[in-house]
Amino acid sequence: MQSIRNMPNLVNSGDCCGCSACASTCPRTAISMQADDEGFLHPVIDEGKCIECRQCETVCPGLNPAYNNDAVGLTYVVQHKDEAVRYQSTSGGAFTAIAEEIIKRNGVVFGAIMTKEMRVVHDSVETIEELGEFRNSKYVQSEIGDCLIRVRDFLNAGRWVCFSGTPCQINGLIKFLKKDYHKLITVDVVCKSVPSPLVFNKYVEFKKEKEGPISDIVFRDKKRGFLYCTMAHYLSHDDRMSAKDCYRRGSESDEWLRLFLSGMISRRSCINCGYQTLKRVSDITLGDIWETGVRGLDDNKGTTLLSVWTHKGLEIIGNITNEARVVEYPMVRRQERINTNHLDPDRNKVFHDLNHLSAEEFFRKYSPRTIKVRMKEFGRFFVWKLHLHNFIRRIKHFVIHM
Repeated sequence: MQSIRNMPNLVNSGDCCGCSACASTCPRTAISMQADDEGFLHPVIDEGKCIECRQCETVCPGLNPAYNNDAVGLTYVVQHKDEAVRYQSTSGGAFTAIAEEIIKRNGVVFGAIMTKEMRVVHDSVETIEELGEFRNSKYVQSEIGDCLIRVRDFLNAGRWVCFSGTPCQINGLIKFLKKDYHKLITVDVVCKSVPSPLVFNKYVEFKKEKEGPISDIVFRDKKRGFLYCTMAHYLSHDDRMSAKDCYRRGSESDEWLRLFLSGMISRRSCINCGYQTLKRVSDITLGDIWETGVRGLDDNKGTTLLSVWTHKGLEIIGNITNEARVVEYPMVRRQERINTNHLDPDRNKVFHDLNHLSAEEFFRKYSPRTIKVRMKEFGRFFVWKLHLHNFIRRIKHFVIHM
């Protein structure tokens, strides 16, 4: 008589964040992360390998999230003192300053990079020179791969480790490790959502058809300043460093940014994200701040809003002042969840068309370059050319707070 198996009950697909904690903890490698029809990675169990130990259930943040009930909750505004680093960073370059401190302690830094094949994956570096790979946001969900296991191995060997990622990825790492490590520094970001890698692949295909070769994409390029960040495409990394771009558009006109900001292509678990809270489980949270009000900081080159949640994180911040300007800032509330997504009724149609339309047909349908879009693009460019961003922002700030 065949025995009845008691297979693990993984989190349902709508609540799965794709952190890979379950796959990383399985002692028999019975769980693999596989892409669904929307391009998001989900765990799949090989029943032939599963020994029903249920360790995957205990580390899943969707089933058993981690909490921080003793948060420090101090907030700072930060700018890296190296202007080249700050230019290459999404905002103020705070992460580079933190990562440099970890590497000086013979540590290892983990973060998201974009490969030559235009895939966003997590990887590690051990030298300050390699940190450039992590700079600038990647608006695509990264593949964790075996990074959680590698983090544990480095920690058990006595190394310092800095791990950066989305709040759900940090939660998954903490659940996977099962204990606190003094030499682990976790850094999360104020995250709107994670959009589909499959849609991004379609976008790259679409742009290559229009532009030709692309080997480097910057999601928040600052050639026009921090207040007018743009999506930029480059033929090579060297071209990025010399600002010789082949494509540049803002969030009002770039097809990918428009879809991303609409929330239509976000992971389902992002709709009701439970990881962006005022008491993060990470040591440090990083976000943008557009106007600090601090003399000398609002120079349109980017500033990071940084919240510290643990005493470990506080010690690290105290040691980066040689590399960065760090000013205490009484604005913890700005680091709370900013997710404003909703479950779009046409979402299923979007992903159905994604798998059946050509790249040009898909973006022509869902991100058309209408007259309205072109007018917005011209308007933003006109404001930038006349250096009116700060003036308009001050008027908007005044009207909102009247």
